[in-house]
Amino acid sequence: MEQLIRLAIRGISLSQIQSGIYILLLEEESGKIKLPIVIESLQAQSIACAIGKRDISKSFTHDLFLTFAKVFHIKLKSIVIYKLVNGIFFSYILFERENKEHKIDSKTSDAVALAVRFQSPIYTTKEIFDKAGIYFENGFPENDNFEGELENKNTSSFSFDDKENKSKKELEKMTERDLNALLNHAVVNECYELAAKIKKELDHRRE
Repeated sequence: MEQLIRLAIRGISLSQIQSGIYILLLEEESGKIKLPIVIESLQAQSIACAIGKRDISKSFTHDLFLTFAKVFHIKLKSIVIYKLVNGIFFSYILFERENKEHKIDSKTSDAVALAVRFQSPIYTTKEIFDKAGIYFENGFPENDNFEGELENKNTSSFSFDDKENKSKKELEKMTERDLNALLNHAVVNECYELAAKIKKELDHRRE
């Protein structure tokens, strides 16, 4: 079985440029590797409420599930972010009831919202970190190979100073791996409009 890496929630940020774009930032124990995940508004609000950063009077479906689980003696043991395809993270939830474990696939944002409420650990794999993790040192990206990989794959033409001018055709020419790398870089640099364009192109390829 592949070794899992435990994650903690570093924060949730709202784009001031693109409406409805939220970034869930997870990090491993040392805090040097962060995993940025684009999530929807409702899930962002739910996670924020659960960690005490929003109006606690609001109730979400995740709260109902927590109540349901307590009544029927269901324990959420952990969630695992185990796959990344076309910029989309896939997760599963590991439950336990009557000493039997059950694994259920889930949208990552929903899984995290539940994990916070159950105070359960969040894990991912080394492969996910290799694909999408961003290395930080003193609060800044330190992954020189990441920059080099972008340049080697002809993505250096994407300047974050003129991010608003990137065309759909430019993104269409890029490989899935390059798009994932550029998406992470855009998120780290808070270029959420560019991130939204990349996400749209990745979603289109899944259709």
